[in-house]
Amino acid sequence: MCARPANPELRSEILKAATAIVEQCGPDCVTMREVAQEVGYSPTTLYLYFKDKHDLLREVLLQGFDSLADSCAQAMVGPSHVDKFRQHGRAYVVWGVLHPSLYQLMLESHLEFVWKPEDMERLGRMRVTVTQTLSEAIEAGEIRPIVDRERFLGAVRAALHGVTSLTVSRRLRVDLTDLTAPELMEVATALGDDLVGHLLTPRLITSPQE
Repeated sequence: MCARPANPELRSEILKAATAIVEQCGPDCVTMREVAQEVGYSPTTLYLYFKDKHDLLREVLLQGFDSLADSCAQAMVGPSHVDKFRQHGRAYVVWGVLHPSLYQLMLESHLEFVWKPEDMERLGRMRVTVTQTLSEAIEAGEIRPIVDRERFLGAVRAALHGVTSLTVSRRLRVDLTDLTAPELMEVATALGDDLVGHLLTPRLITSPQE
């Protein structure tokens, strides 16, 4: 296969192909040769855009965080800041269940990456959004002031990650029986809602919106 001249959209096409492979069978299935086949270029051409497979997976991971942050931000609707906080949690679980292999690469992989300052902004964008929403809920008098906000948000993150991780690994069970995909989604999102609700309840001043 002969390398074609580079084009402005090729980097995006490479990332899209690599992400699709991750989603289909996990990051271990990604090879430069396989990705090159998917985009119709020689493996040599891919090295014009990415140093190696590790560099490619690093960008796939970053784009995954972009997508997760976008989905959570778009879901944050409702008459109160507490409602938006709850919707963020639900969207987090839904996104993870819909993108299991990508979620595992992002949050459960043992791969080590070196992050640039601009990468850290992308990785932390969702955290900034949810921290701001929590602050706005406190300022609006919807929940009581929280002395250690980082600890509280850490508990929320741990709860949501636990639900999502159990779900994507197919270890979430009800009465020890396997669930269909729709049932799994329903149970996972309900459990995520419950956990966020339990963490919020002692701090609520106004009644939670239905």
